[in-house]
Amino acid sequence: MDSIRRRGVLALGLGAAGATPATAQAPWPSQPVRLIVPYAAGGPSDIIARSLQGPLQSVLAQSVVIENRAGGGAIIGTEAAARATDGHTFLVADSPHTIIPAVQARVPYNPAADFTPVGLIGAVSMMVMVNASLPARSIAAFITDARARPDEVTFGSSGVGSLTDLLPKWLGLLAGARFTTVPYRGSGPALLDVVAGQINAIFSSTLAASGPLRDGQVRPLGTATTARLAAFPEVPTLREQGIDMVSSNWWGVLAAKANSATAVDRMGAALAVALDDAAVQERFAALGIEARPRGAAPFAELLAQEFLNWARVARDTGVRVP
Repeated sequence: MDSIRRRGVLALGLGAAGATPATAQAPWPSQPVRLIVPYAAGGPSDIIARSLQGPLQSVLAQSVVIENRAGGGAIIGTEAAARATDGHTFLVADSPHTIIPAVQARVPYNPAADFTPVGLIGAVSMMVMVNASLPARSIAAFITDARARPDEVTFGSSGVGSLTDLLPKWLGLLAGARFTTVPYRGSGPALLDVVAGQINAIFSSTLAASGPLRDGQVRPLGTATTARLAAFPEVPTLREQGIDMVSSNWWGVLAAKANSATAVDRMGAALAVALDDAAVQERFAALGIEARPRGAAPFAELLAQEFLNWARVARDTGVRVP
């Protein structure tokens, strides 16, 4: 029995230790486990899910099927997970899960009530970066310039109501400045236009911007983190510079509400073992994905904070998706 399987059996055994005789007689999983990714194959959420697939299968001793259900900005796949009644369906959720209800009037499921938190997978940090030719070398100087030229300083975003659209608006609220956000079909093209000088700035993950950062094509002004990043120790946090702003693009596993408590507990234990797998950790490190506190409770706390925060930011800035 390999090390993943041994650790998995132990973790699942501990998770079931408090089960009643009736529950213990009903093994879980009794059929393939379905992980719905609400995006197309090849994207970050899909890569993360497929990295975890093998270790999860070893731990659960059952097939784990990755199902890509793209469309509607993650709404189609998320609705499919919410409506699942087989007791074996889970959702690979990310930050938009908590943003969508804040910016859209009608969502065909309840993002909070229709799911049970299983555990966080990880996150990538967000950073404010500007075109290297701009004179601003601190967030204070950048904000001073923006205050002097309301609506003229531009941020690229990956679309109206996205994380990269809300972050500049949130920054504007905190700093008393007005920026213009320019929507693109994804953050990649927006970042390219920052490098080219077509727009001034962007909130980007350190992973997505690693090349331009390394080559000096963009200048980092601050990270939306609680502490300086080990990879960029010279870049101060926004908090250090007087802007109380912390945000990341995170991923986690949510269970369909129809899943039993046993299913949630055993999937949570399996996820913890999978995240300890050396190959998974190596893959995540290459992707720039940072570890986050394990377990359902920290994930539930994060979700509650995110739902409240994005509802407030959307309300105060008037962001709505048509």
